[in-house]
Amino acid sequence: MRRDILVYAIVCTLIFEYNKFFQPKTVSLLHGQGLSMLGIAVSIFVAFRNTQAINRWWEGRVLWGVITNETRHWRDSLLALLGPETELAGSGLAQAKQRLLELQVLQVWLLNFELRNYWRSDARAAVDGLCHGLQVPVSITLQDSMKLRASGIGELHRTHAISDWGLDSLLRCTETMTNALGGIQRIRNTPLPPAYDVFIRLICWLFGLAVFLDFLAAGTPLAGLLLFLGFITAERLGSYVEGPFDNDGSSFCLPMDWICINISRDLLGQGHPLAQLASSNDPSRWS
Repeated sequence: MRRDILVYAIVCTLIFEYNKFFQPKTVSLLHGQGLSMLGIAVSIFVAFRNTQAINRWWEGRVLWGVITNETRHWRDSLLALLGPETELAGSGLAQAKQRLLELQVLQVWLLNFELRNYWRSDARAAVDGLCHGLQVPVSITLQDSMKLRASGIGELHRTHAISDWGLDSLLRCTETMTNALGGIQRIRNTPLPPAYDVFIRLICWLFGLAVFLDFLAAGTPLAGLLLFLGFITAERLGSYVEGPFDNDGSSFCLPMDWICINISRDLLGQGHPLAQLASSNDPSRWS
């Protein structure tokens, strides 16, 4: 809110200076009924936008929770269908199982990068290492990784490593994850219309200024200043929360790095490079 606070400070300072050196004194921008009607309109529009923004944020968090739970279900399903590592050691099934687990981890990190449109440099390096281990290009897309996972499931079924029931179980798991992924992408790609955002911002500034001038004329400028700032802040909070995937380290952003790190630990173990990444809000570590 640095720019908003700067404009707010400049506007209020100019009004105070005008009152100090010029006559007549500043008068109210709106009076009585007009101010009340504008206040009702502002409260309705701001409440609606902020409610929608919180709903978008919460839905995004719920969908990331679904992905987290389904990745664990994916791990457990592979364990139940193929057997523990001790029984698979040295066999082709062990490699197939590990590849499917790594593809799942790759997908959540690619989703993370896609939602943000940028990435942490250390996370990108670890994901590139995972790509080299899977023998896939580092430029692989999220959709390509999903196709590879589907091919891996099909290969297990064709070689009779899993039964028809096992195939159905794994496909149901991937279906749930795909639905959650689609919901997250919908939130990311369809924000509230920009014109609506601008309109709410303008009426909040207009109403805040009108309230400030009204209190100034009544001889209580401090209350007017605080109310003016409060309306600006309330409007900006809705705007920030509306984009739950946008910022690196923002207080309003979902902790996608931490979620992906936990998924990496659950599927690949504590020793994997992606599981050892430290959570960071340092913008210099982002590209």
